[in-house]
Amino acid sequence: MQLDEKDFRILDVLRNEARDSISEISKKTGIPITTVYNRLQRMEQDGIIKGYSAVLDYEKLGLGVLAYILINISYSKHTGQKIDQESIAKKIRSLENVSEVSIITGESDMIVKVRTKSISQLNNFILKKLRNIEGIDKVVTMIALSSF
Repeated sequence: MQLDEKDFRILDVLRNEARDSISEISKKTGIPITTVYNRLQRMEQDGIIKGYSAVLDYEKLGLGVLAYILINISYSKHTGQKIDQESIAKKIRSLENVSEVSIITGESDMIVKVRTKSISQLNNFILKKLRNIEGIDKVVTMIALSSF
């Protein structure tokens, strides 16, 4: 599906406020309501819009520590079998406090986004959960000071 300028204007409004009604999107973009409705339906059906989400205040939820963890993988088990990077990513994603796992290029193999209530909980997560997954060789943790 080819997106045009109208589609991108609609998506831009949704990026800033996913709760806007079709009527509000129409007003903000200057595109007729029926056109907005039809384009949203098409983009949902085509999988361009996968869902709508809320922006949370993690401080108020008690998850004020945001960390990004770079991971290097050791690709062979002690038995000589090869370790699958995707299966490791899925194991990590299933852990509590993990909000995102991406397989990346560069010096590291993965980056993991984690939210915890404290540095102590982050430390526990890294030492007792993350480093116990077979195949994880090295981790580098970066704590976010602010996010925008």
